[in-house]
Amino acid sequence: MYGISSYDIQTIDTKLELQRKYICSRFFDFGDETKSAIEFTYSANLNPKKYFAEMNNRINSIFEYSKQLNLKPVFVTLTAPSKYHKRNVNGDLKINPNETAKELTQIFNKFTNLRIFQKMKKDLGHGLIYFRVYEPHKSGVPHLHAMLFLPTDYILDIKKKFFQYFTDKVKWGNNSKSIDFKYTWYNSAGGAIAYIMKYVTKTFKNENSKDIQYASYWYIKHNIRRFLCSRTLAPLLVYRKVRHFFKKHDNDYLKVSELIRNNQIYKLFDNTTYAYMRYNHELGEVEDITVWQKSTDLILQSRIKTNETFKLEYKKKEYKKALSVFGNDFEKYVHSETLNKFVLLPIVPSKLKDYQLNNYYHILENTDIDSLDLVHYGIVKNEMIKRGFLKENITNLNEYKDSYLFDNCKASAHVPMTFIALDMPCYDVPFISQQNLF
Repeated sequence: MYGISSYDIQTIDTKLELQRKYICSRFFDFGDETKSAIEFTYSANLNPKKYFAEMNNRINSIFEYSKQLNLKPVFVTLTAPSKYHKRNVNGDLKINPNETAKELTQIFNKFTNLRIFQKMKKDLGHGLIYFRVYEPHKSGVPHLHAMLFLPTDYILDIKKKFFQYFTDKVKWGNNSKSIDFKYTWYNSAGGAIAYIMKYVTKTFKNENSKDIQYASYWYIKHNIRRFLCSRTLAPLLVYRKVRHFFKKHDNDYLKVSELIRNNQIYKLFDNTTYAYMRYNHELGEVEDITVWQKSTDLILQSRIKTNETFKLEYKKKEYKKALSVFGNDFEKYVHSETLNKFVLLPIVPSKLKDYQLNNYYHILENTDIDSLDLVHYGIVKNEMIKRGFLKENITNLNEYKDSYLFDNCKASAHVPMTFIALDMPCYDVPFISQQNLF
């Protein structure tokens, strides 16, 4: 049945048992509580109860969201064209069910990209909302069931396009008896949920039903996803990370999705942190709360024997602050671990405050020209002109001695980049000679 042999069943059962044994042998200690890694596993094969509960939550959330938008559920069925049902001399399908499932996805995507759906998207302001489930024929060839959520005034027009599109004999052959489009039999959203869940339940292992038992092996053997839906609500990758913070809400999936749409949940630091911005009524101010953070310092023992527990140990990363010494307002030395010496930090005129810039410019004005870095002096003077402290024209730095410009670039290479992070050319730093290091 479904193209599943007794050898397939034995092989899949052995594989699943080894995977389950490995995951169940890993334990985490959370204070006084110990949990197995299986409790954190979202898998239809290894932890079906957890997977089914989350999927049921997603289905109910999308139904509720569609109801808020006043959309109606429509159920469609698509069967693969006849070429996908052909067999070779050995009786095996010529085209693997996995490839057939991929082709059905392409067919579904092409249909939902017709002009009428593009017009609907423009009118509604959002894309098509749907569920999609694959189910095997007795032969093992998959067919597709989908639940679409449509505005009432679009249903009949889309039904007409549906039958026109999938009864085209040039494209699909004689396929009119293997497609379906239902919508009038829904009396409530609950009826639609029950109908789609009937197909979803078939994808899980059931010891009481031989048909469903074989069907569950079919999904595993051909690596076919049981359930797919539109990207309407929060991505699972985000939802699973932050869900526990919002578990007090009746429908936490809808709540998280709403907060993401409103940019109240946002990513930081290259997706290593998720923050939640909310209004604190007690304090009367907006506050940012970190609801999930990736720990780059999570230390785990690399090799663990079966049933041996280990603790999740978090260590706060400590950043050593560089030792600094001030000579005066314009002399700051920072200790370089690399050179094991104190290094004079360059003065960047554009970073100085107005009063600092004025004082620094007058210091340079009174400095002997033989010991003055003319290029740096030109930069300081141009900054004074830009801020309106001097009524002169901007000076071209190329008018200064080329040797100073060369020395500037060369000298700046001696300063460790750990301490100099400038977003400007190298000549916007003072001349630093070896006398600056002590």
